Amino acid sequence: MRVLVLYGGDSPEREVSLASGKAVLEAASRCGFDVLDGCVETVKDVVRLMNERDCDVIFIALHGSWGEDGRLQAFLDFYDIPYTGSGSEACMLAMNKVLSKYRFQRDGIPTPDGVEANLFQEGINGACKKILEYYDYFLNGGKMVIKPARCGSTLGVSVITSSSDLYEAVQLASSYDSLIIAERYISGKEITVAVWDDGKPQAFPIIEIVPKNSLYSYKAKYTPGNSAYFVPAQLEDSIAKKAQEAALMAHISLGCELYSRVDMRLDTQGNPYVLEVNTVPGLTSTSLVPKAAKAIGWDFDRFVKELIQNTLNKKL
Repeated sequence: MRVLVLYGGDSPEREVSLASGKAVLEAASRCGFDVLDGCVETVKDVVRLMNERDCDVIFIALHGSWGEDGRLQAFLDFYDIPYTGSGSEACMLAMNKVLSKYRFQRDGIPTPDGVEANLFQEGINGACKKILEYYDYFLNGGKMVIKPARCGSTLGVSVITSSSDLYEAVQLASSYDSLIIAERYISGKEITVAVWDDGKPQAFPIIEIVPKNSLYSYKAKYTPGNSAYFVPAQLEDSIAKKAQEAALMAHISLGCELYSRVDMRLDTQGNPYVLEVNTVPGLTSTSLVPKAAKAIGWDFDRFVKELIQNTLNKKL
């Protein structure tokens, strides 16, 4: 069975994708698959690979931009080649935090209050004015998160405690995306829930994330020793159940398939708030979803094998 692993890309998350792709290549090879290296830089490289290489399944390990926002998935649908993960619509919704927040609110899934700003239309000054009105009305001086709406790995994210920090935070977010979102900061524990969906969605054990600093930043995610992880999270059963139910609801609400990772925070009363859904989460042996899979007895090779086999089964 020939498996083409697509990774790399040209998004700000390229380095993370390179690590994911290499880990998947090695794991799939150990599992006995005929593995094809699909390291790409642009979507043109994908077109070239589709014309040059015959494969049975495509393993998507591209993070961010066109590799994760539904465009690649729509392109692969045209070729009618099975690929890992969710379809184009779910990827598009998940990648756009504004659209996914609307969907969560529609479906009654708890998510922090927020407001978006389009910098093409409003400019940085207009965006700051819009956000400041929201900040004063809803938060009464509390903490706020400013982030790009269509970027992952916590790139361009700021947590501010004063309106005087707003311009700098918007400017940082705008360096990654013209669409930004400001939302209420939820004080409490940071957790993530992996969802496995082979036709019947189920939540893996919860992971609690404890970064050295208050923000689970890009550096905290990818620098060894900068964050601690507890799997399973030490939570009361009732709180864990609510968090896993919220994760399943978010996965289903966006139409995700096979697997996803739902990031959330618990407030001081233990109520979960969904922040975002990742349809192509990190895929190294030390990434969060593989950590959760390990908690149910799947090592990294087993996890990769299950992804490939279930993708093929879905096609049949």
